[in-house]
Amino acid sequence: METYRMAKITAPQTIELERTEKRRPGPGEVCIAVKASAVCGSDMHIFSGRHPYVKLPTTIGHELAGVVESVGAGVEHIAPGDRVCVEPLITCGKCWYCLHGRYDYCENLRLKYRSGCSGYADYYYAEERWCHKLPENVSFEEGALMEPLACAVHAVLKSGVGLCDSACIMGDGPIALMLAQLCVAAGATRVYVLGLLERNLELARRFGCIPLKSDDEAVERILSDTHNRGVDVAFEAVGAPVTFNRSLSVVKRGGRDVIFGIFEQDFNARQVLDAMVREVEVVGTSSYCWDFQRAIELVSAGRLDIRSLITHTLPLAEVQKAMTIKRDPAQQPLKIILKP
Repeated sequence: METYRMAKITAPQTIELERTEKRRPGPGEVCIAVKASAVCGSDMHIFSGRHPYVKLPTTIGHELAGVVESVGAGVEHIAPGDRVCVEPLITCGKCWYCLHGRYDYCENLRLKYRSGCSGYADYYYAEERWCHKLPENVSFEEGALMEPLACAVHAVLKSGVGLCDSACIMGDGPIALMLAQLCVAAGATRVYVLGLLERNLELARRFGCIPLKSDDEAVERILSDTHNRGVDVAFEAVGAPVTFNRSLSVVKRGGRDVIFGIFEQDFNARQVLDAMVREVEVVGTSSYCWDFQRAIELVSAGRLDIRSLITHTLPLAEVQKAMTIKRDPAQQPLKIILKP
């Protein structure tokens, strides 16, 4: 029996590579030899044991790209040798939302990495419909980042940011820096990025944004720059009470605040009442729907630089080390790539 390695978080702060049987792909399914997978910030919430929706033990990893090794019966558009990235979803295709094209709202939605299929692995099985071919000018490492980029694309489209708008992103992590680049690409002329790490803020500057240290003085600077009105759109991409409240405080009357961060604990959202009086729209964003295609096109066309977000590359055998690096601020990690 042929086996392969697949990661599982067995307890808080503990991730192990287990052996699982390699099988032939089923009908409509493909088997992908993983070439690169990326560590997501949400993975760290799971790794800590504090993710609000995930119980341990669980398989882990949902950002990946690779080469199709074999296909099951009925697969028509994907062939062995194709370079692909994957939407890591399981949807029913039958509920009201699926039938209306909003598969991200599926009433029976599940995520493959919470259902026994790890992206931190030698092989990955996916339905053909969730596989997207990568253009030749998009690397496997960039392909592994299409999943978080699709999330960011979805968020920016929901924000409505456009030509000559102003925007503020709370955070300087990978998602925040993707949001910042997308706002610039959408035509925003003034994009503020509030963070704490000089290296990340310098990247924001390179991407055409205005980097500021995340504190109350930054909020005052933004209000001053906008004649005390605030920005058109803000994004909370940290998942912390202080940045949630700051994101509300920098939005203009009638503006929009998009909440992206994962909050592990309840907190006092003291700015909500003020936001209500100013008629600020607070918008949630999660996942993606028809956004992978947009993400791939943006990178292939050279409109975004996501390769600069990769700071560490490790072999799959060192997955525990990768998680340790990801949670260590001294290492200043952005995206960590694992290679089998």
